Amino acid sequence: MSTTETFVATGPRLDLRGIPVAERPSRVFEELDRLPSGDGLTFVTDLEPRGLMSRIEQHHRHEIALDAHRAAEREWHITIRRIEPEADAPSPLGILRRASAFTRLDQATRARIAAAATMHTVRRGQAVAAENADWPYVGIVFDGVLALSSGNGSSRHRIFYEIFPYEIFGETEFFDGGTGIGRVIVISKVARFLRIPREALYAAASDAPQTIAALGRVAAQRIRGLMHALTSQATLPIIARIASVLLPYAMPEEGLTVAMTPLPHMTQAQIAAAAGTVKEVAARAIAELEEHAMLKRERGHIRYLDRQKLADLIREYS
Repeated sequence: MSTTETFVATGPRLDLRGIPVAERPSRVFEELDRLPSGDGLTFVTDLEPRGLMSRIEQHHRHEIALDAHRAAEREWHITIRRIEPEADAPSPLGILRRASAFTRLDQATRARIAAAATMHTVRRGQAVAAENADWPYVGIVFDGVLALSSGNGSSRHRIFYEIFPYEIFGETEFFDGGTGIGRVIVISKVARFLRIPREALYAAASDAPQTIAALGRVAAQRIRGLMHALTSQATLPIIARIASVLLPYAMPEEGLTVAMTPLPHMTQAQIAAAAGTVKEVAARAIAELEEHAMLKRERGHIRYLDRQKLADLIREYS
């Protein structure tokens, strides 16, 4: 029987809380550079970790697998594991190795799932899956960014969450067999994803029950994220809500730094939809944030963000 690969760290645990934001990447790199292949490093942070994870990925491109989960309010645990990089272009098996929902599976199970999967390319504005329609797959983004939105039958859609590289979508429908809970759209210039038939995952789960546990964990994290977002929208003023939407795109260096894609190409209407408001209200909040040097726009789009200032603002109102 093949050995199950897990994200349980066998290496050090690094608590980044209390360390200045700009110093965090170098502390992680120091530990990660000493990490043997197959071992793990776990770090704990009090800030939404997307920017830091992106910087780690850039520093060790295709040589690591990342697993992040929200453990509590202002507490995320991120585990990094060194893996053998792929020599060629991304393959279904390689994508599964790096997606946290599947990296826990043994190699034979991943190979069985990969054999049934297909790779697809979509462009900005296109829908990958329609709301209230049958889409009998689970997807894994491996390039670009998707988002789940819902209009509840109206023309005005709200973005509930983004789906970044090596994250999955379609997990809710996998469990209940229902139609799409929202519309999955492309918000980056281009996105590429792996599409896995539900039936292939059901078959894999019969021999590897941890498949169900892995997908359930993703669903649970989505619920935590949505609960946090709904609570924030009910309790925070609009400027803090907009700051919360922007924070995941802010890189961890000091001062104004280039924002992560696809934010520099997102419209104010899309940002407003993610904050649960309308374009005109979001525009005023964005202008106020720019006055306080928390962001900088070029040609009407947000190009630069100051992570520390945005985080401090959110804390002030939380």
